[in-house]
Amino acid sequence: MKAIKVSSILLLVSLMVSCASLPSSSGPPEQGAILFPRAIVGIKDIDVAIEFEQNLKKRYNEDPPAGASWFEVIDGSTPVLISAPHATTPTREGGAHQFADAGTGALAEALNRLTGATVIYTTYKSPSDPNYYDNNAYKAKLEDLLASKKPLLVLDLHTSHWHRPYDVDFGTMGGQSLIGQLSLFRLLAEDLRAAGLANFSQDYFSASKNATVTKWVSARGVPCIQLEISSTWTNTSGELNVHRFAQLLEALTRFVRYVGAAPGAQQ
Repeated sequence: MKAIKVSSILLLVSLMVSCASLPSSSGPPEQGAILFPRAIVGIKDIDVAIEFEQNLKKRYNEDPPAGASWFEVIDGSTPVLISAPHATTPTREGGAHQFADAGTGALAEALNRLTGATVIYTTYKSPSDPNYYDNNAYKAKLEDLLASKKPLLVLDLHTSHWHRPYDVDFGTMGGQSLIGQLSLFRLLAEDLRAAGLANFSQDYFSASKNATVTKWVSARGVPCIQLEISSTWTNTSGELNVHRFAQLLEALTRFVRYVGAAPGAQQ
């Protein structure tokens, strides 16, 4: 019994000493206590994106008015250029219509607001698919932007069917479209993973077939990555879907801001 009593006393003393060594909760924060970066994307940012996509959706399958352009450029200063060539329904091969990559227009516009990236995206049903043909006004304008903006990187946004097993498939033409910018590619993947996107694929859609934006841009000496994002992350309706859209936007915003702030980014 005495042995048990002594052990209990020793345990009590040990606990008292341990508690005395802990920092006071009312004292200054412990150095290194901030473990995670503060979120950038706010509720208003997502509300604006939802409204933007709702308005764009009305024109997914609508021909542009006479004399009007079927795409738009939102000017920016950050050295990352965002392309959304299927933000509305594209047309290819004798008038056959594909499907709009819903959510990519809102994602592109939000990246302009949050990062200052220059954006080009379709606004009406396109008479020519910019990711399938080279000879169209979209790519002519894109060439002007490459010359005037001199981007360090182009991100070409697309959606992928929810049946596919990945969150994002990176189209890099077997790495060729990166033009040596492997570190930026790794950072992009890290930012996406930190925001909750976990399943990655590379070159399931390699962007090497047809006249893709990624092939066209990289042929002009500018690194480009085709992002085939699962549509479960680009849907702007429903609570869980919108939350996932916010996570995706957070990751891309953090990445584009980093590239814009990197040494040598301002040319």
